[in-house]
Amino acid sequence: MTSDRASDVSDDVIDVADDLMSVVASLTSSRRYVPQWYVYDTRGSELCEELIQKSKTYKVWQHEYSILQTHADDIASKVSYPAVLVDLGSGASSKTRLIIEAMRKLYGNFTFVPVDMAKEFIETCGRRLETDYPGLTVEPFGGLYMDGVRHVASRDEAKLLLWLGNSFSNVSVHHQVEMLQDIREQLTERDRLVLGVDMNADREALSQAYGDQWIPIWRDNFICRLNKDFGGNMDVDRFEFDYELVEKSTDEEPSYVVLSLISSGKQRVHFETLGLDIDFEDGEKIYFYEGPNTSCKWNLRQLRRLAEKSGFAVDAHWTNDEENYCVICLAPADTSD
Repeated sequence: MTSDRASDVSDDVIDVADDLMSVVASLTSSRRYVPQWYVYDTRGSELCEELIQKSKTYKVWQHEYSILQTHADDIASKVSYPAVLVDLGSGASSKTRLIIEAMRKLYGNFTFVPVDMAKEFIETCGRRLETDYPGLTVEPFGGLYMDGVRHVASRDEAKLLLWLGNSFSNVSVHHQVEMLQDIREQLTERDRLVLGVDMNADREALSQAYGDQWIPIWRDNFICRLNKDFGGNMDVDRFEFDYELVEKSTDEEPSYVVLSLISSGKQRVHFETLGLDIDFEDGEKIYFYEGPNTSCKWNLRQLRRLAEKSGFAVDAHWTNDEENYCVICLAPADTSD
């Protein structure tokens, strides 16, 4: 079967998990893309943790770590005891340890809920955290960001939600307000949402940050997983990793990065498990998100406007010395009027 549309995939397909069918749908859509969570399986998460901590050009981890190191006590104090700490897209929780330590100092033992699609990975990291911090209760939750928010919404404790690593900026610019409004509806006035966002819009610096160092994650491991999950024969050497910066200059919309794979030549890829062939034209792209952006680059005016439109108020914000990274604390605003 040759297909360019998800609807052409046979209803008789077996041995494919329901969540993976969304990947099939995205790959066979008119604008080919993959959900970004798919890139970060256990191996992808391990590769990413290593890169972001060691890279000399992609400095989001270092910038955010420096802010958290200086202001962890301030951030932890934004909620009152008893409290639960929630980390959306937690990965290895490497920076989150600073907040864990600050909350332990303030409140003693509490519950930490890391949320990530790579469930086995965060379960392993959770066991390590409980060993390193005796008395800490870790309850890993495997799922998407909003799944995690809804999972903790009914808890009685005040909730401190962390969304670090500029990960919120990967949400489509067309859906960011809607998603924050959805989060706002799950929170009480005692809760706080802390976002880590990149403010670096320097074209040359970004070109280096999003260069070939990402190929092992965004191309090699991604294609390896596709081949494994769907019995595919994609050839990594026939796809090129591509970076583009789309610059904006308004108070409503940030500049953003677009990442994709480009087909080198016209080719047909076969997925045995699906009984599906996908034809790629020369130069055709696979994008790493449904929306236009992979990573947004903000300024404070845009962040304040975003909070206002989403039902939040800016409680506090902290930047690094270079003022090219920001951690911002949002408080649910009174929307009764």
